[in-house]
Amino acid sequence: MAKRQRHEEHENHERWLVSYADFITLLFAFFTVLYATSQHDVKKQEEFERSIRKYFSGSSDFANGAGNFNTDAENRSLIEPLITGFPPSSAGPQEVQDYVQRVLKKSMNKDEYQEAIQNVRHDSVGARIQLAAATLFLSGSAELRPSSTAALDKIGQLLKDSNRRLIIEGHTDDQPVHTLKYPSNWELSAVRATKVLRYLAARDQIDPKRMAAIAYADQKPVAPNDTEENRAKNRRIEILIVSDSHE
Repeated sequence: MAKRQRHEEHENHERWLVSYADFITLLFAFFTVLYATSQHDVKKQEEFERSIRKYFSGSSDFANGAGNFNTDAENRSLIEPLITGFPPSSAGPQEVQDYVQRVLKKSMNKDEYQEAIQNVRHDSVGARIQLAAATLFLSGSAELRPSSTAALDKIGQLLKDSNRRLIIEGHTDDQPVHTLKYPSNWELSAVRATKVLRYLAARDQIDPKRMAAIAYADQKPVAPNDTEENRAKNRRIEILIVSDSHE
């Protein structure tokens, strides 16, 4: 009777596919997080963050057989470290602009942001936060509106984390001002810039040694002074976050 031949067990050469699939899954999750944090819809971003936190915090419970999400992990953000911490001094104006815009849109609701922030941009000197003067001050006045302090505080807390030099610029439109208190737009823009500087120093504890106030009156418009809408754009306070190369 012929002996049966024993078949040798073949080594599984496709086990690497398991590790490869895990790697692809993690890579997809990573780029999904980056994409989500680059979007400006704060409500959707917060919902996304909660979903991610629940998924990752719950995975350990499922591994232990519990089968429930760990709700305590709601207080531990996996995404926030990606957008917290002011960029280092080596970061360029574009990176600072992106960070500032992202944090302000996260800390302010949509209406508050649109009312207070005209623009966040950068130039060769640094990143700039443009604030609408109408939100901060009464017409022809340099007294801060009480309703403006909430937005200023959020900006102040953001800037407090930076050790960069800050220049507070006062700008007006070309409509002449002539009062006993403000003989011209130069005085008005100077006092407005100084008011914001003093508020940030006193209320938000930003070191005055790294701040300065400058008056530009109507000499640096961002739009032609030919309509009321454009004049409103020119009436502004700009907070310049000076880049490291210009310190």
